[in-house]
Amino acid sequence: MIFKKMTVAVLTAAMLAGLPAVAKEIEQVGRQTYLESLKDKRVIFIPLSQGMDLNQAWTAVWQRHADRYGFEFQVRDPNMDTAAGIRALQGAIADRPDVLIVQNPDIQTYARALKQAQQAGIKILQINMQSITQTDSYVGNDWIEMGRLEGGELARTCLAPDAPSKKIVWLAGVQTGAANIYMRKGLDEILAENPELELVSDQPADYDSEKARQITETVLQQHPDLCGIMGIWDNAEVGAGAAVLAAGKQDQVTIVTNGAGAHTACDSIDKGLLDVVYNFNAPIQAEIAAQQISEFMQHPDRPAGSEKTVFFGPITRVDASNATGRNCWTIDQLK
Repeated sequence: MIFKKMTVAVLTAAMLAGLPAVAKEIEQVGRQTYLESLKDKRVIFIPLSQGMDLNQAWTAVWQRHADRYGFEFQVRDPNMDTAAGIRALQGAIADRPDVLIVQNPDIQTYARALKQAQQAGIKILQINMQSITQTDSYVGNDWIEMGRLEGGELARTCLAPDAPSKKIVWLAGVQTGAANIYMRKGLDEILAENPELELVSDQPADYDSEKARQITETVLQQHPDLCGIMGIWDNAEVGAGAAVLAAGKQDQVTIVTNGAGAHTACDSIDKGLLDVVYNFNAPIQAEIAAQQISEFMQHPDRPAGSEKTVFFGPITRVDASNATGRNCWTIDQLK
């Protein structure tokens, strides 16, 4: 018995003595490789304009990741000037970042420069607005689905027995923009499935709230029994909402749009300027893109353009019943 107790004591002491040595050797599988693959890399983002809420959300999340993992993140803002955007792209190609993120103004303008960037060996992520040139990755909306969601919302409302009419309006964005082209396809599918719906106006508001207001004001004069309006960006459609309120038709006309999920959209719903916003949650898009960026950096052996992936983010329907909390982020919450 005495010998057995001494043996246990000796073994226990040996195990305790060995613990610090074991702890020094513990390493989470893959962690060090991950950290080293991101450190000191460089990412350049060329947006449409940093004046938009979705752009501010994306950059807040990406800057947080850059600070956490030690890579450099630059924003080169052309401020809605496509010529400046092309110059920014050419400058980025010359600077050879590890990853280039691009928000396209339309499907054609940057197409050639994106091909040049890939031929130079730069991996490219397109965010939410696609070019006709497919690159390594696209992260953003399924815009055809968005067109179907908004068109379907108006079909349910304006084909109901108590609807004021079957008349609807499409407030487009920039006609050559990918979001506009694909959303219109989704709307066309809904119109084909519901031939009773009557599209009485299809005009571009160019993401401009004042232009949206003027178009809506004119349409309401031509069609005082208008039932619904669908648009492409909540910050523009508040102009349509202002025209509907001024005409006293807020209980008649349903306004449906989409947006990044900022608190301003929830405020517009509270004020009665908008009825439904399909929220594509820009912070979640940014997190998906951050995952893609880190994957690029972990696989420098894969040539630019050798793999082409697409990631569609989630969409949440927001109205007066749920315009609160996580459906209404602020920039300060993302930093």
